[in-house]
Amino acid sequence: MNIKHQQKVAFGMIVLNGDYVLEECLNSVYDYASQILIAEGPVKYWQNKGLTTSTDNTNYILDNFPDPKNKIKIIHSQYDEKDSQCNAYMEHLNSDIDYVWNLDCDEIYKQNDLEKIDKLLFDEKYTSVGVQSKSFFGGFDHYLTGFEQNTDNFLRIFKSYPNCKWSTHRPPTIKPPAGTTTLPAKHLDSKTLFDNDGVEMYHYSYVFPKQVYKKMEYYWNIGGSGNRIPNYFFEVFYPWVIGNDTERAKIEVQYAGVHEYLPAGRGPCYSNKFDGNHPIYIEKSLDRLNKILEEELNYVRRKIHPSK
Repeated sequence: MNIKHQQKVAFGMIVLNGDYVLEECLNSVYDYASQILIAEGPVKYWQNKGLTTSTDNTNYILDNFPDPKNKIKIIHSQYDEKDSQCNAYMEHLNSDIDYVWNLDCDEIYKQNDLEKIDKLLFDEKYTSVGVQSKSFFGGFDHYLTGFEQNTDNFLRIFKSYPNCKWSTHRPPTIKPPAGTTTLPAKHLDSKTLFDNDGVEMYHYSYVFPKQVYKKMEYYWNIGGSGNRIPNYFFEVFYPWVIGNDTERAKIEVQYAGVHEYLPAGRGPCYSNKFDGNHPIYIEKSLDRLNKILEEELNYVRRKIHPSK
């Protein structure tokens, strides 16, 4: 597909063992990207576990993804933390790029939403944009509400300047070089973008058991234990996924939802039934993705939690 867009956008991704919907993610943005910059490899926590690169299908997908326009640059390395991992790909940012888009490997966009954003960036000259997340939970039929959809919970798009860097990954923040002449700050928040234009990202971040288990392990062990539910995977996620409606409701009452964060810290985050359409590249892959989901659940039933 030959898409004519008005702004030059570089999508920047960090990834390790993130093959869940990686191919669908790349497909969803490829035609709209001027560059796709990817830093693959482990941060210190996973290095200490013996990892030097991804051990799932991540590298196979990256190596074999069609790139007829030579848009994709992949850096394989090891990193101190996610800040340095982000900046590893920024060294390859073209000087004529208008915007950098912080892209998770498990978030997908609808094609017409990318077109809307392209027009807004060109017409309004925003310097930063937040995007509302429809974060899918326990499969493809439910998503997270509450604080997960708070205004600017996910900052995604930033005005780019030559030789700019990320000053931090949490929250994503671009820092131009000293002395750079910059545009006046003009932010488009996620609620305004969604209310006015219906734009959101489809975030498949709490779908697969292995994905959620590894996410909890990482954040718990780098200092996130104080504000997260202990044993979240087996207390909340897994029993909710395999439970009936009554069992699910009981879990959500107990924890004011189903999110990993303790409700006392961030508030409620209940699940809601999804009645819309997934982005086209997810729709095309749903049979395969649901099969992977079931295989992972069966693994947990057989090997880890046989009583369930």
